[in-house]
Amino acid sequence: MVDGIPVLVKTILVFFMVLGLSRARLKLSYCLFAGAVVLGLWNGMGPMPLAKSLALNLVRFETVNLVLIVGLILVISRLMKDSGQMERIVDRFGVLTRDPRTVGAVMPALIGLLPMPGGALFSAPMVETAFCEASLSREKKTVVNYWFRHMWEYWWPLYPGVVLAVGLLHVEVWRFMAVMFPMTLITALAGVFFILRPMGMKAPEGKTSRGGKALGAFLWEIMPIIVVVAVIAVMALVTQLPKLWGVDWTLPGGVAILPGLVAALIWVIWLNRIPLKGIWSALTDKDVVPMILLVAAIMLFKGVMTDSQAVVHIRDELVSYRFPLIWVILLMPFLSGLITGIAIGFVGASFPLIIPLFPTASLVEYLSYACLAYSFGYMGMMLSPVHLCFLVTKDYFGASLLRSYRPLVLPVGTVLVFAWLYFTILTKWVAGS
Repeated sequence: MVDGIPVLVKTILVFFMVLGLSRARLKLSYCLFAGAVVLGLWNGMGPMPLAKSLALNLVRFETVNLVLIVGLILVISRLMKDSGQMERIVDRFGVLTRDPRTVGAVMPALIGLLPMPGGALFSAPMVETAFCEASLSREKKTVVNYWFRHMWEYWWPLYPGVVLAVGLLHVEVWRFMAVMFPMTLITALAGVFFILRPMGMKAPEGKTSRGGKALGAFLWEIMPIIVVVAVIAVMALVTQLPKLWGVDWTLPGGVAILPGLVAALIWVIWLNRIPLKGIWSALTDKDVVPMILLVAAIMLFKGVMTDSQAVVHIRDELVSYRFPLIWVILLMPFLSGLITGIAIGFVGASFPLIIPLFPTASLVEYLSYACLAYSFGYMGMMLSPVHLCFLVTKDYFGASLLRSYRPLVLPVGTVLVFAWLYFTILTKWVAGS
């Protein structure tokens, strides 16, 4: 605590400041940069340490890598859109199902299998195409793309947050996946019930086809996604081979993504016979620079949060206020997710602090606490105003940041309630066995 004001209160006030500045139509990248400066100074960082933190976080490998990834996603998305491939993907899937709600949900879910920051940019044009004939608000399109994009990260083993959680918990990957998988199902059901069903759309007239030819045409059009997944899988295999000879060698997750994106870019250019003029147009698109600035601002904000030790201070404050143990296990990941806006952020910031609080007498009970903590952290991340996918989706559709939160309230609440019920069932089952 600095100046007698709890760090938790300061962080919440800064978030409201960022939201207020955004509401005043100041570019979100500027809002986040201002928030980082205010939060750093308010948490006791002097001007020089703050300047050093901003400079170092700007040139960090993670920041540069993220900028490259987002930049490539933007270029690939622009090429796929300009060449008509985005429309072909939606059309091919539309042959399998005529319901635009299904198309709008499946496309971001499919892209969600790719562990790439800002991957919502890939699916946003597909969602836009799926709902092109529907009078759907920008905010609802934003939430459809955002929510279904994030169905898998509870357990999908390609995501860095899952990998880190498994490593910190010291459990086998398949056990963690088995316990966490039901959270994906409830997330999908909550999205269908609270986001898609209220739209009340009717499928347009036309025949559907479930044959192999229609499925093959769809798979051919989504080959860029398959290419990225395949390259990531190959890179993962390559990193495992040295361990056969006792060499512990790991490759940063982002490094494994970049080759896949480059391969996908080459595939899109080749498949659509895109000329150099079209490639240059995508590289110099007017939306690229603002999005890169936004990514950089997010990384600076996260860096200041880490360097000012805000999460540690919040943890200490909760303990000093004598919060019940279970509330510390719930709130630490939730607040960390809210602050960092990324799964690996809330896992890295909170799990080392709360895992020692988990009971270890039973593996199931131990994993039930992990599932509860991860789920609450994940929902905090989904509500974070600095979540990259949320921000880039909102910007893509030109939606209001505050109004985009409204459709999220019920599905987020449903997931949190189910996570608590699931935890209760598992712990009572252990107690009764």
